[in-house]
Amino acid sequence: MVLRPRAIVQTKMRRAYRGVVEKAIEGNTWKKFSNPTASRGNTVWPKSQNDQESIGIRFDYDGEVSRSDGVYHKFQIQPNAGKIPSTFKDWRDNHGGTHAVMASAFVKKDGTKEDVWSGLERAADAIVGGLDSDD
Repeated sequence: MVLRPRAIVQTKMRRAYRGVVEKAIEGNTWKKFSNPTASRGNTVWPKSQNDQESIGIRFDYDGEVSRSDGVYHKFQIQPNAGKIPSTFKDWRDNHGGTHAVMASAFVKKDGTKEDVWSGLERAADAIVGGLDSDD
């Protein structure tokens, strides 16, 4: 099977984002998503400048959303500034900078580690699906 350029970009983005999700659920970090203390519009994770650059994207809290199966915390996934991994840098440069929203993630309120993983992982489809063919 020969991968076309779009498929290669999608594969790289999915792999890069999956690495971020794995870091987001390490240790007790996942609890920041199931019970965030950040105010709406503020970054939940990663907080430090060094972490933001090494990880490449951030999760900004966007309030609670009610759905038929419960209440969820909404996070806007945005690229960071500075020297970030090339996959996220390319997206940032092609989609309006650091204020552009890559996707939204929904995590069950007071959820488990698995709920956090599931909510963050589901956002990958929106990120990968939103890639333009010229990326």
